[in-house]
Amino acid sequence: MSDYGRTDDERLLPWLALGLALLAGVFVLTQGWFGGFREAQAVSSHLPGWFWQSLTVLGDERVLLALMLPFCRRYPRVFWSIIVAAVIGGLVSRGIKIWLEMPRPAAMFAADQITILGIRLTSKSFPSGHTVSVFSFVSVWLAIGGWRRLWPLLPLAALVGFSRVAVGAHWPFDVLIAAIIGVLGAWAGVQLARQWRWGLRVRPHRGLVCIAALAVATLPFESQGYPDSLAVRLLVCAWGLSAFAIHYLLPLLRGGWRGGVQSDSEA
Repeated sequence: MSDYGRTDDERLLPWLALGLALLAGVFVLTQGWFGGFREAQAVSSHLPGWFWQSLTVLGDERVLLALMLPFCRRYPRVFWSIIVAAVIGGLVSRGIKIWLEMPRPAAMFAADQITILGIRLTSKSFPSGHTVSVFSFVSVWLAIGGWRRLWPLLPLAALVGFSRVAVGAHWPFDVLIAAIIGVLGAWAGVQLARQWRWGLRVRPHRGLVCIAALAVATLPFESQGYPDSLAVRLLVCAWGLSAFAIHYLLPLLRGGWRGGVQSDSEA
């Protein structure tokens, strides 16, 4: 798999965002901003709470970094594009949350009317940050890795978005708009990463990987309000840190600074 420059796959991202925007438009016209929440929770009630908590942490940026760590050395441009896309998506998402502070479901329903799994959140609902993160991550892979092989990632991202409603943290409309932000952030991130190659240099790349590994190391100790996700957090933490040790730490210890350094051509 080439790790860069599949422009045909990149061009599909704006079309995906347009399709999601049309879906969001139809949804808000027929259901309203806060519509569909109770119906979605009724569907999600057929599966146990630990399942939804475990699924929703896949939108945690630390979990996404852990999943990426085994591929950073082989696909450094994917990693750099994901970093740029995450910054873009994060800035847009947090900016909207501050500018348009919307109530979460827990602020509008009584405790016995809805299901809240994990921490009870009441404000800054719009848009869903977890959904922005997972759609940014998946969309970069689709753009660079190709839709033909990686399309199953897209329904998985949608399921993570749905989990934000299942745990009672967001309205369905929050998730739809967040998916659009994530897709467009990924598209912009891929374009910027192609022009601005700082993160592909050896030392910045290794520095970013080390920061990612440090963030991943906090997963067993910080649940972000979802304690029943511990098994998933332990698993992805072990997955990510093992890869970091094999691909970065051990070469450095065996060969010293020079031994652990990649060439620019490798990056």
